[in-house]
Amino acid sequence: MSRENIDVVQRAHQALNSGDMDALIVLCDAEFRLDMSDRIFNPAVYEGHDGIRRFYSEVRDVWASYIWEPEELMEAGDNVVALLRSGGTGRSSGVEVERRTAMVWSMREGRATALRFFRDRGEALKAMGLRG
Repeated sequence: MSRENIDVVQRAHQALNSGDMDALIVLCDAEFRLDMSDRIFNPAVYEGHDGIRRFYSEVRDVWASYIWEPEELMEAGDNVVALLRSGGTGRSSGVEVERRTAMVWSMREGRATALRFFRDRGEALKAMGLRG
């Protein structure tokens, strides 16, 4: 099952980065929970498929482009930890940002049930019991 979960997370990031929310939603449970509460600006939690669409709409309002590119994916039980290079270009400011972050995808039966964003990769790994 772990390879399947990693494949789903890879496809989810491809959909997210290309802006294909329909393709992302197909991979996510109807009760999907997107926890972006660790963000500095606009921390929030989004629920369900409508929440995914709302999150992406908010990102597009602020950023001309934004990516969450997995540098490493690792399994931790029913979770997949994605260590990311994330960044983008501000829509009105043109300011470019890049940083190293993490997302933890919770999986069940080949579908994503939740995603939790971490500004600090070490905190994500610690939360999953992967590195101290």
